[in-house]
Amino acid sequence: MFSNRLEERIAKCGNPICLGMDPKISLMPVERRHSGANSDEEKIKFFYMDILEECVKRGVKPAVVKPNSAYYERISIECMAVLRDLISVYRSEGIPVILDAKRGDIGKTSEAYADAAFNVYGADAITVSPWMGKDSVVPFLTHPSESGVYALLRTSNKGAADFQDLPVKGSTAFFKVAQKLIEWDNGNLGAVVGATHPEELEKITAFFVNKKHEIPFLIPGVSIPGVPGGQGGDAKTVLQAIANGGGTRKFHVLNSSSGLNFAWQRTGKEADYAIACVDALESLADSLR
Repeated sequence: MFSNRLEERIAKCGNPICLGMDPKISLMPVERRHSGANSDEEKIKFFYMDILEECVKRGVKPAVVKPNSAYYERISIECMAVLRDLISVYRSEGIPVILDAKRGDIGKTSEAYADAAFNVYGADAITVSPWMGKDSVVPFLTHPSESGVYALLRTSNKGAADFQDLPVKGSTAFFKVAQKLIEWDNGNLGAVVGATHPEELEKITAFFVNKKHEIPFLIPGVSIPGVPGGQGGDAKTVLQAIANGGGTRKFHVLNSSSGLNFAWQRTGKEADYAIACVDALESLADSLR
C-alpha cells in the first residue's frame, strides 16, 4: 500500500518534507553555472539536476518531491519530456514523486489520466479532484501498482470557501468529502490539506482519527523564513496541529516549493542555488526532528 511506502520512506530519510518542483524561469539563474543552458527546457533540467546532485552529495534528501505539471506544460511539449526525465532520475535515487496534476473526470477519462501519470510519466502518486464523485477517483486507485492518490480535501486558496465551506446537513462540504475518502480508501488514498489554517487541520485530523481511519496528508503551503513566495504555513505549527488532533506524523508530508527552490534569495548568491536549496531543506528537516 502507498501509505506503507510513505511511512517507510519518511523513516528512512528522517524527514517529512516534500520538495515542490515548480520552475519559475526568472528565479532560476542556471546560466551562472551552465553557460550552455540556453533554452528554458535546459534551464529547468539543469536546475533540478543540480539540486538532486547536491542532495546526493550531502546525504540530505526530501521524503518526496512534487512537480506541478502545469509549470512544465506551459513551456513546451519538449518540457513535458523534461518532466518525465526528472521524475525518472529522482525515482532512481529512491525519492518518490507525486505528480501534481489535480486530475478528475468521467471514468474512462480518469483511466486515461491514470495511465498517463503512472505509465507515461512514471510517477508514484498523483493529485486528483474528487468533486465528480467515486467513478472519477476509482480508476486512479485501481491502478495495478501501489500508486498513491491525493484527493483535494481542504485547500488553502482564497476561493476554497466558495464550495468547500458550504453547509451540508449540519456539516460542511469538505467534511462530507472526507467521509467519502474513508469509504473509497484502499490503502492508497490520501488527502490534500492546506497548511495555512492549522485549526482546521487539527479538526480534519481528529475527524479521521475518530473514525479510526487516519490517511496520509499532503500539506502544501509551508513557508521558509526569509524566502518570499510561500503561503505562510509554519511547519512546526502544522505538525503540532496534527498531534493536537490525535494524529501521528508517520506518513504525512509537508510541501514547500518556492521556499526551497529559490532559497538563494536569502543570500543573494545566485550561483549557489542548489546549495541554498539543500541548506534550507536540511535546516527545515532539523527543526522538525
